[in-house]
Amino acid sequence: MTWLRVALFTLLLAPGVASAQVRVGVGVTVPGVRVVVAPPPPRAEVAPPPPSPAHTWVPGHWVWHPHHRRYLWQPGYYVAAPSPGYVWEPARWVNEGGAWVFYEGHWRASAPPPPAVAYEPPPPGAEIAVGTPPPAPIAEVVPGPPFAGAVWMPGYWHWGGARYVWIAGRYSAPRPGYVWEPHHWVRHGHRWHYVPGGWRQRRGHWRR
Repeated sequence: MTWLRVALFTLLLAPGVASAQVRVGVGVTVPGVRVVVAPPPPRAEVAPPPPSPAHTWVPGHWVWHPHHRRYLWQPGYYVAAPSPGYVWEPARWVNEGGAWVFYEGHWRASAPPPPAVAYEPPPPGAEIAVGTPPPAPIAEVVPGPPFAGAVWMPGYWHWGGARYVWIAGRYSAPRPGYVWEPHHWVRHGHRWHYVPGGWRQRRGHWRR
C-alpha cells in the first residue's frame, strides 16, 4: 500500500486519529495523520547502488497501519526527480501537542524553474516486450507546477534490461493543441509491451 493511501485510510478508519494539514508539494496540502503512539526509531538502511546518477534515494520510514494498530516499516527506494531543480524532502513524524503527526515526503523546488519548453520524447526505438508484468504504479505526490500552464507527465515503470526501474513524473510546458498521453504497458498474450508516451493532437493525431 502506498504512503498516501496508508495516510488516508488511517485518517478515515483508525480510532483516535484527527486531521492535520500536510505539505506534500509546492503549495499543495492533504489531510494528515495524527496518532497518540510514538513511532519506533528509524531503521538503519543501506542504500543499494543507484540505477543512474539522476536517481535520488527516498529513505524508508514508519507508517501507522490502522488494521494492525501498530507501525509498519516502509522500505526506501530510488526515484528520479520530476524536473531539474527539485530535491526530496523526506517523510517524517513530528510531536505536536502530545500527538505524533505524519508529514508526507514530497519534492520541493531548490532552484528557479527551467525555461518553459515543451518536452520532446526521444525517437521511438526497438519494441520492448517483457514476460514479467510491471509492478503496480507508484502513487506519486505531485509537486506544485513550476510555472503557469505546466503539464504533469505521470511516472512509469521502465524496463532496464534485467528489472523494472521507476521513472518519476515530471512537468513540461504545454504543446498548444496537444495533450500528453502517458507511458504505459499493454498485455498481449503472455508478454507485456511498452507503449511510449507522446503528444497527441486533440483531434486524435499523435506526435512523438
